[in-house]
Amino acid sequence: MLLIAIGILIAAAIFRPIGAIQEPTDTYMINSFFKGFQEGYLTMDVLAAFVFGIIIINAMKDSGFTTRKQLVISTMKVALIAAGLLAIVYSSLAYLGAISVEGIGYMENGGAILAASSDYYFGSYGKLFLGIIVVAACLTTSIGLVTSCSAYFQQIIPSISYKVWAIIFTLFSAVISNFGLATIIEFSVPILSILYPMAMCLMILTFLHSFFRGSKEVYQASILFTFIVALFDGLRAGGINVEIIDNLFESILPLYTVGLGWIIPAIAGGNNRILFTSKQKSFVERKIPID
Repeated sequence: MLLIAIGILIAAAIFRPIGAIQEPTDTYMINSFFKGFQEGYLTMDVLAAFVFGIIIINAMKDSGFTTRKQLVISTMKVALIAAGLLAIVYSSLAYLGAISVEGIGYMENGGAILAASSDYYFGSYGKLFLGIIVVAACLTTSIGLVTSCSAYFQQIIPSISYKVWAIIFTLFSAVISNFGLATIIEFSVPILSILYPMAMCLMILTFLHSFFRGSKEVYQASILFTFIVALFDGLRAGGINVEIIDNLFESILPLYTVGLGWIIPAIAGGNNRILFTSKQKSFVERKIPID
C-alpha cells in the first residue's frame, strides 16, 4: 500500500510537475554529498537494520532456511530488493522536493513538503492521502520496533513482563510523536550523530569479519575510535562546541568539518589492532562469533 500511494504521488509529480527543478538552498550548495550523507542519519535505516535483521533471520529460519549458506543467500536477495526499492523511493521524493519549490515555496522539512504537495495535487483529499502514506510507512515500523525492543528489554530485565514493556514503549512513543517533526529532528540529530557512525562502523566490520578472523580487539578499537570523534560531532550538532577539541580534530582529521571525521580513526583503530593481535598466539581464540 505504501509503495502504491507514493507511486501515485510521484506519478502526479512527473506528469503534472508543480514547477521546474530549482537550485538547492545555500546549505546544500557546498559539500552537498556530505550534507546529504549526514541527512541520511535521520532515516535511521542502519540502526533499524540491527533490530529488524534478527526478526528477518528468525522468520527465515521458521520458513525452513536453516543452514548458514541458505540464510546468507536469502538475506542478500532480500537486501538487494529492499535497497533497490529504497533507492527508487528516495530518488522520487528528492525529485518531488526539487520541483515543488516554485509552487509551494521552501518548507521546513520533508514532511511539510509531502503535506503541501498532497494538498496541491489532491485538494481536500490531500490530507487523507498523506495520512494513508504515513500510516502505511509508520505502522509496520512502529509495531516491529515496539515488539523487538520489548523482547530485548524483557530479556535483560525479566522482572518486567513483555506486555508491560510493550505498553511503556507505546506510551512513550505516543508522547514523543506529539512534539512535532521539527522538534523531534532537532532533538535527534545530536544523538544520531553519535550513534550512527558507530552503527555504520559495526556494520562494515561485520562484512569484513572473516578478513580479520573476528578479532574482538578489532571491533573494540574501531568502535572506540569512532565513538571518540562522533561524540564531539554530536556535541557540535547540539550547539555545544568544545573549541580546543574541534580545532585539534579539524587540523588532523580529514572530513571532520563535514561531519565524517570518524572514518579515518575507525580505519586506523581497526588496522592497528589487526597488526598487533595477528602477532599473538591466542589471536584466533579471542574472536566474536558471527553465526
